[in-house]
Amino acid sequence: MSNNQFIQVIRKPEVGSSDQTSPIQSEKPSIVHELDRQLLKILEKEGALTRSKLVSLTGIARSTLYDSLLRLMLKGYIASFSEDRRHRGRPKVFYKVLD
Repeated sequence: MSNNQFIQVIRKPEVGSSDQTSPIQSEKPSIVHELDRQLLKILEKEGALTRSKLVSLTGIARSTLYDSLLRLMLKGYIASFSEDRRHRGRPKVFYKVLD
């Protein structure tokens, strides 16, 4: 992993043994929340965005937005990453859709 980019992917643990593969295990879980669907559409259209940018685009409270982003990460739809900053301060965290 390079110093320029850090990617974090959170996945749900699979149930059952690794020897058994079923179509259900290989598919991503369905999206239940409408907000999750909306965020996924925005990220697919706009590309990688920060939480601040998503808040300004949607008008959704930051904490509500974070909950939705976390759900999407746990289901394997999106990942977060940060770019290496050459100056002080906390690096910006971006969210993007996984292929």
